[in-house]
Amino acid sequence: NEYKSYLSTTMDPGPGGPNTATTPSLDTGSVITGTRSGTSRGSRKSRRSKLIKSKVDKHMVIFDPPGEDDESEYPGVTIVEDEEGVIEAFKKINYYMAPRMSQATREIFVSFGGSNMSRQGFISLIAITDGFGITHIFDVITLEDALWDNGMKDFLEIAYNEKVVFNTRGVKDCLFNCHGITYKGMFDLRIIEVMERGKIKTYARLPHEQAVKGGISKQIVSKKYLFTEDEMISYYVKDASSLRSVGSELDEKVWRSRKNGVDDKCIKWMVEYQKFIITLWKNFKFGDEKKDLLYWISSEIYNAMFFDKEVRTYDVYEENDCTPQNVCCYLTTDQPLGGVRCEMCMRMLPASEFTKEMLLKKVPMGCRLCKLIEVDGIKVSKPPVRIARKKKKKKKKKKKTKSKEKKVRIEGEEDESSSSSSSSSSSSSSDDDDTKSKKSGKSGKSGKSGKSGKSGILKKNETNKK
Repeated sequence: NEYKSYLSTTMDPGPGGPNTATTPSLDTGSVITGTRSGTSRGSRKSRRSKLIKSKVDKHMVIFDPPGEDDESEYPGVTIVEDEEGVIEAFKKINYYMAPRMSQATREIFVSFGGSNMSRQGFISLIAITDGFGITHIFDVITLEDALWDNGMKDFLEIAYNEKVVFNTRGVKDCLFNCHGITYKGMFDLRIIEVMERGKIKTYARLPHEQAVKGGISKQIVSKKYLFTEDEMISYYVKDASSLRSVGSELDEKVWRSRKNGVDDKCIKWMVEYQKFIITLWKNFKFGDEKKDLLYWISSEIYNAMFFDKEVRTYDVYEENDCTPQNVCCYLTTDQPLGGVRCEMCMRMLPASEFTKEMLLKKVPMGCRLCKLIEVDGIKVSKPPVRIARKKKKKKKKKKKTKSKEKKVRIEGEEDESSSSSSSSSSSSSSDDDDTKSKKSGKSGKSGKSGKSGKSGILKKNETNKK
């Protein structure tokens, strides 16, 4: 009933209820700004077209550095450090996640900050940005249970809200083992990029590899490795200087220190990471139910890689940039069941990933990917070369010329007509006036016809008469 009342109101309802319009005003420097429709609802077709338009356009204003007149260093960003602030923040977040027609996007952007985020590490800050330009940074160390009990646990465990993240395998492991939270409902851009690699516009040449298809060797886009944050920026961000170095992580002491509140370095890192996720998200298209389902399930499988393990090794076979097998769902959500455990990466994989000798337990169990890592090693990340785009020159239109055959034919006709006229003049001087009129009539007919065959016949008649 509340959702129906939301849709029936002529104005956008605020967090206070369906009859109020107390949506917080946005500053020009907010992290993200969503477009909103007007006061009139219009017909059903117009509302549908507006909804599709808003999904396609995605008018987002990315956070800009503060100017001289700005009071706060990061306008539109609020740091939550007490229980009352948590309750108010999740009122706005839950209001945003409620279904409405005027909403520009359904996605919500989440990032985590901490040291060694896994079952042996900790999470210090959590940043949540919605489509109305509101960003909340929650202090996990200061709030402790007040954060999880007042909305954060429910928010992270809901599977149907679209949380856009980047590489949160360790985060899910940390949330379950340290806080007892099963993290769900994420769209991980790192695994989605592999699924869409080669179909999206890039600003640097993608890595290629040699492959044989149908007996013919071809150069195809390589999907063996996952991209890091810096590689994502160089490939998919037009102006790479607009984003600071996201990959430079902070020390454990900086994440834990709370002498004068949260350190400014941590806040800057969280804001820049949110900016990185939003700019990367703009390259992908969401809204197709079948594709979104494949993205969602692939992200769930990818983020459960560390979470499913009883014991973690933290070695090269576990933490690497290789694309994991049986994770990406390209056409169907069905994946082969894992019945054999690899002794190197400790994953449960199907028997097809092992050799017969391994299955007979004559050789130590190692999957195909781990054996490649053992032999070849891990890739050395090289800075991709940016594509220098040249301006297209306008081609000058060439004038059409007649073909050579036509030229030769026309020249032949002129020669024949001139020869016929000269022969007629010579014959007129020798013959009488009656023969002159007859020959002139014949030459007139030949001139009208203009054909090479008739002119040849006239020549023969004139020579015979001579």
